[in-house]
Amino acid sequence: MELYTTKDDTALNYETMGSGQPIVMIHSAFENYSIFNQIAEKLSSSYQIVLIDLRGHGFSDKPLHIDFETYASDVKELMDFLYIRHAFFIGQELGASIAADFAVKHPEYTDGLVLVNPTTVQKELPAERLFKKYADKIRTWEDEKQEKFLDKHTYGSLKKIKKFSKNIADTTGLMTDYEKNAVKQSFTRDHIGLELNEVKAPTLIIAGKYDERSTSEDIETFLHEIPDAQLETFKQSGLYPMAEEMRSFLEVVTAFFNVKEVMNDEQKRLHTSNK
Repeated sequence: MELYTTKDDTALNYETMGSGQPIVMIHSAFENYSIFNQIAEKLSSSYQIVLIDLRGHGFSDKPLHIDFETYASDVKELMDFLYIRHAFFIGQELGASIAADFAVKHPEYTDGLVLVNPTTVQKELPAERLFKKYADKIRTWEDEKQEKFLDKHTYGSLKKIKKFSKNIADTTGLMTDYEKNAVKQSFTRDHIGLELNEVKAPTLIIAGKYDERSTSEDIETFLHEIPDAQLETFKQSGLYPMAEEMRSFLEVVTAFFNVKEVMNDEQKRLHTSNK
């Protein structure tokens, strides 16, 4: 556990591991960086991994007001603190919106994006939208029965997710209602607008077939608005393809990053030779 204090005195919990080209991993709302622990360990043999608990999440400070735009600013500050001038990014669900926002604001820092089940910022959080979709059917059920039903519309392999969940730090239960509301409000304000068409970085979108929290409309929005974005569908996965199909996920992501590294190195070589 390491802490970095931002310019507005917010302490952010982060971790780095490995060496090489950096990969910054950004989690979704009400999660923390432990969702990436398993793939981070695998990728750290070839890359420097940067994990961060967003403000309001995990073991970072939890202010009672959070602007969505601040998430990208925090990532930029942490990268500067670590002397990282450019990196790849992996963003999960609403973390993908943060990664895209970062890429628009700081294109020179962004070598490539992997957006996992990307979800657009709307008036409702992804979990709320999923419940609303089936509310007529399940609204009178007991909580446990509702959870089991919704899990079937969120994950591809409940067995793998159960094992995966044991390695995720449960920090949401430690939050006050005021802190939870601050996080919710940061992702559900009407004025938030993502200029996805201004993303310049190469982008790979990974969609889990069974994840209904991220809708087909979400995927289509990211795919068609981000120039030249690629789509890879994981047919046995839901919300967490990095856990449900870890080997395939690592293969696809590594291949994408390797290609972009070669292209970036060639562009730098050409730029230097033209001086």
